Amino acid sequence: MKHQIKPFEDQTKNPAIDRNDPQASATAIELQFPKTFSARAWRVIRYMEGAMYLYSYKGKFVATDESLELTEYGDGTHESPYGCPRWVGDSLEELEWWLESIADDYDSLGDIPGWEVQRTPLSLSRWMKNDVLVTMSADKSFVGIKTYDRKHGTRGRFLINRSAISELLEASKGATRYESDCGDYAKITRLSDHLNFSFAWLNYDGNSNITGFRQDVTVPIYKLHLALDWSESVKHLYIPSAAHARIDARPAAETIQKIVKDKRIRRAFSKAMRECFRWPGDTVTLYRDGEYNFFFTTASGFPKNGGLILHESEQDGHPYIYYSIHT
Repeated sequence: MKHQIKPFEDQTKNPAIDRNDPQASATAIELQFPKTFSARAWRVIRYMEGAMYLYSYKGKFVATDESLELTEYGDGTHESPYGCPRWVGDSLEELEWWLESIADDYDSLGDIPGWEVQRTPLSLSRWMKNDVLVTMSADKSFVGIKTYDRKHGTRGRFLINRSAISELLEASKGATRYESDCGDYAKITRLSDHLNFSFAWLNYDGNSNITGFRQDVTVPIYKLHLALDWSESVKHLYIPSAAHARIDARPAAETIQKIVKDKRIRRAFSKAMRECFRWPGDTVTLYRDGEYNFFFTTASGFPKNGGLILHESEQDGHPYIYYSIHT
């Protein structure tokens, strides 16, 4: 067993309550939160000190609040006020995962009163390597866009028909155009107050081989208007956001409860939550879709919906499972 069960010596200090079975509540045993829990889990335990208690009750582990309620009871009326525990599970490992998920949620929200967000220190040089300097200029027929970043340097100017840019500036959110120029390609999408450019910068070696890279930049609409209206050379420093989308997993709670019981799938799901949905400012809602899969929608509508699907494969000759996004 990874975590040891350790009851408090004094079991009279915080007597738990079960309004569904008052006599049985006397059998509840208050437990200490294991010292072997991860640092992320302990951040939540310390944050909720005095407002979260752990019990062993009727073969389950129960984490409850200061009301000390062990089971769900009541309908919210004055005669029968509503109460319930914070969490009920079969193992301390599940409890640790639940606490870690709370820490991740609080970190991503960043505005929880009294919660200190732990930020990974980044060197300035490493951070700036992802920044892209965008230079825009316009004449009577075309808008020219050049980009520069530290990893790839600068590319030749990408020319886009002036009327195409003007149409996108007046289009509704979500409008998209595809453009090409001298073997390079761009997908341009109208956002609320920006245009998103997704460039495919390509190189051809003469032997039917193609190499290149994708570069995404977002430019404020007012800066494009400056270039169009005044025919000026306008610069914009695009700084990619490192944030992920906010995840609302409440509609998929039953699926997640199944996942936490399987160590391999739990690890795959945790990795997916770290590495998928890198859509800053968006909100993703997960829904049940089969035993371990999810259907999702986004608040932005880009993409409108999709699936988070569990796959089985092999890696270095060993079984390997992972989640990936399908849209």
